[in-house]
Amino acid sequence: MNVVICDDTHSESIRDAVEPIINELSIGKIVMVEKSPDKVLEYINYNKAPTVYFLDIELNSYINGIHMARLIREKDSFSYIVFITAHEEFAFLTYKYKLNVLDYIVKPVNNEDIKYCIESICKLENQKKVKEDDAQKDYILNIKSGWKQYRIDVRDITYIEVIKNKIIIHVETGQISFFSTLKDFRDKLSSVGFKSIVVCHKSYMVNLKKVSCIDKNNIIMKNGDRCPISRRYKRVIMDAFNS
Repeated sequence: MNVVICDDTHSESIRDAVEPIINELSIGKIVMVEKSPDKVLEYINYNKAPTVYFLDIELNSYINGIHMARLIREKDSFSYIVFITAHEEFAFLTYKYKLNVLDYIVKPVNNEDIKYCIESICKLENQKKVKEDDAQKDYILNIKSGWKQYRIDVRDITYIEVIKNKIIIHVETGQISFFSTLKDFRDKLSSVGFKSIVVCHKSYMVNLKKVSCIDKNNIIMKNGDRCPISRRYKRVIMDAFNS
């Protein structure tokens, strides 16, 4: 993660506040500290790396921080923008121009504010990594049903029901049934590491990613199907669904 600082009066003091924190958290490096926007604008045009921009709004220049942020967003939707300024009244402009600004730090710069901001970036980056890892992970179950062998991506499962010793897997394209106990099937699910399919009733499991809503006694899936929810599991499922 690159860090760019542009402030016409306090660029060095901002660097002194930012640098030890990014070193401590091992989040990246400062690649540019500028008092005028010219080199930052050049950087915006050729940069491909994820970047945190610390920008003063009121630059003593032909372009201000708001305008610079708009140029950044034209080229880059994913980097982080943090405004550092003495003018709190300009905060509304970040919403007016839909700049997707991460934070707004008021001068004089407080080290705790900088640290909180950078820690927030660390959390967001970790969340991105978890999602990327999840998207790339192989969540395949091998299921034998009669003479047929199925390879099921568990992310496609809507819900599972048990009738005696028969497991019925409901996927978006239909159903697959085979003989097993719910306990054995839960162990099989655990082996692939997919945690969004949970028990909601002694005879049902649901994929929380396929749930539309939960009422008093039922879980309503996005396809309109309804699964019962028992009192024993309701609190845990509600917490997981709302997290």
